[in-house]
Amino acid sequence: MGMDMIAERGDLVMVDGVQKNLMDCNWKFAVDNLFDYYHVQISHSSMFMSGYDGTPLARLARAKAQNMKAEAAVTGTSSREHRVILGEFGHAIGGPIISEDQRRIQAELAQGSDRSSPMTDESWRDRARAVIGDLGVTTGGHVNIFPNLWITPNFNQLSLRLPKGPNCTEIWWFSPVDKAMSGAQRADMVSRANHVFGPAGFAEQDDGENWNWSTRGTQGLIARRYPLNFAMDKGHGKVEKKDGIPYVDGPMNEHAQMWTWTSWADWMDAPDWASLRKNRTLVPESGVI
Repeated sequence: MGMDMIAERGDLVMVDGVQKNLMDCNWKFAVDNLFDYYHVQISHSSMFMSGYDGTPLARLARAKAQNMKAEAAVTGTSSREHRVILGEFGHAIGGPIISEDQRRIQAELAQGSDRSSPMTDESWRDRARAVIGDLGVTTGGHVNIFPNLWITPNFNQLSLRLPKGPNCTEIWWFSPVDKAMSGAQRADMVSRANHVFGPAGFAEQDDGENWNWSTRGTQGLIARRYPLNFAMDKGHGKVEKKDGIPYVDGPMNEHAQMWTWTSWADWMDAPDWASLRKNRTLVPESGVI
């Protein structure tokens, strides 16, 4: 489903070149962050207020004054119902559910915009329903192809987080665009991508500072005595299945992070592929996790 969320957007072609930059952080913080929605409206609040993607600030101000609900549909991710989809061997999707009302509001914003935005145009989901299913149509979270390939359905990009030691990570960004786009549309999409992630991206700079200081924070004497806590919603997440796919719906949670690091432990403990296949933690298909 994760790769389909990119592929079903059209006949895609990769933008020439790969953006690469180094960050002074452990790669696991970058991976962990893709599921994290605690930080969005705090770490990225100035980004949203700045008109980072080129959207005229005056229009943003009018939209906020006229329709607070529309604003929340696009950026109010922390208060929305969340969904985690668990996959074999550590793959996972985690983030907000896109309700019918929110999809309608996003479509209205996209139609009323002077520039088509990947943040608001979710019409591809209905066209892709036969491939991604009803579950995929309403799943708005981020995808992690275990262990370190992030797929960003909101911005139509892929990112590899490559460890260069315990305190350094090299970030690679790939940006596919629809081949049918005009030259101007393609240039606009590339500009938006550059302004969100990558070395010059607003969000990447916000996140990178968090990852850097979090990495430093783990190196202190007292910090090394205690494990990091991944327990939000633990013991409360009810596993359900739709179209044969296990998922958990509920408030903001850490089930995707817990699944990622449980699977990481399985991989680290296994001496070979046969042992991993035999002894790995199986995806829960029912009950409470």
